[in-house]
Amino acid sequence: MAAVLRLPESAAKDVLLVYKYTKSQGVAKLETATDISLEVSGEKVDGITTICKFLASKTKPELLGDGKENQAEVEEWSNWATTTFKSAASKEVHAALQKLNGHLTTRTFLVSNQLSLADLIVFAHVHHVSKNLRVTTTPNVLRWFDLIQNVVIVKNNLVNDFAPLEVNLDDVPEPAAPKADKKKGDKKGDKKEAEKKEEGGKKDKKDKKEKKEKKEKKPAEPAAPEQPVFTRLDIRVGYIRSCKKHEAADALYVEEIDMGDGEGVYRTVVSGLVKWYPLEEMQNRWVIVMANLKPASMRGIKSEGMVLCATAPDGSKVELLSPVDTSKVKPGDRIYIEGLEGEPEKVLPPKKKYFEAVQPDFNTKEDTLAYYQDKPFLIKTASGEPVQCKVATVQGGGIK
Repeated sequence: MAAVLRLPESAAKDVLLVYKYTKSQGVAKLETATDISLEVSGEKVDGITTICKFLASKTKPELLGDGKENQAEVEEWSNWATTTFKSAASKEVHAALQKLNGHLTTRTFLVSNQLSLADLIVFAHVHHVSKNLRVTTTPNVLRWFDLIQNVVIVKNNLVNDFAPLEVNLDDVPEPAAPKADKKKGDKKGDKKEAEKKEEGGKKDKKDKKEKKEKKEKKPAEPAAPEQPVFTRLDIRVGYIRSCKKHEAADALYVEEIDMGDGEGVYRTVVSGLVKWYPLEEMQNRWVIVMANLKPASMRGIKSEGMVLCATAPDGSKVELLSPVDTSKVKPGDRIYIEGLEGEPEKVLPPKKKYFEAVQPDFNTKEDTLAYYQDKPFLIKTASGEPVQCKVATVQGGGIK
């Protein structure tokens, strides 16, 4: 017998979002009531976070976090949101958004590098106070908010419950240069100097305007056609030539990978795979690599790519992707999705969040092959015969 979830008609947006995003209709029957409650086999489940965890565990357990440390952080942020935004007093809201903005300075999602229950719950509360978001004070929250509303709300047709907020990331200002201190002195002299600058500025503007009017107006160039986001990614076949432990981080490997950039040209990639693979298994092996992420420093070593792995739904395994048939591929062969056309970006612009927008749809199925939504990853080979990508054993896992 399915559980029964009871929610007030115009409240508990956090639980409602988790319920609808996880598609828990088959898990719990939704009813309208004056108070929030979840009844499972006659037993009552208390607490918003606990209710959300129950719903997610049944259909999208990956939202709970990968490993105990991340799971604890997901719960911490979820509890923080449900208590902090409860009163919605302006001072508390401002302080909460500032905390969130600081946390998201170097992060795409709240916990780890993937969408979690914390993102859903916090988003529901921030959406309620979204009028307080400003590019000048909370630019990192705005970037995160725009990502979540696109990959969760818009993509899953939940706009009737959570109206999208128009966010122009190009409006996020650069840090302002510090202003020089003005010395106390001759105010009259300062005033005259300011008047001269103002007069000169007016003259310059007038001259520029006259020159501009003399030039012929060029017709506006047509806007570039939009392409599928997946095609902006440069995902390639790579071959690990050598691998060693990172000297400054016990959990990291440093790999030298041939990605087809040219004869004798190899990239350095840093990966957190020490827990999952012994060093000898990281040598001389085929992998699938995200090749156009912006290079990032990891404990003093610049990483020029990211090897893609599948994580088991319960977090018990992490396995590298590789070509199904390595005899037919070479380093640099690109991954494509049938029916999607477009050229990859040279380097993905961090503000656009292209990878983050499609990564939640990377998955493995019962055949352990890699998919984007329901279409398989295909390698474009020299012979023209497509080759699929796989992992060793992980079924129903997310790929990142």
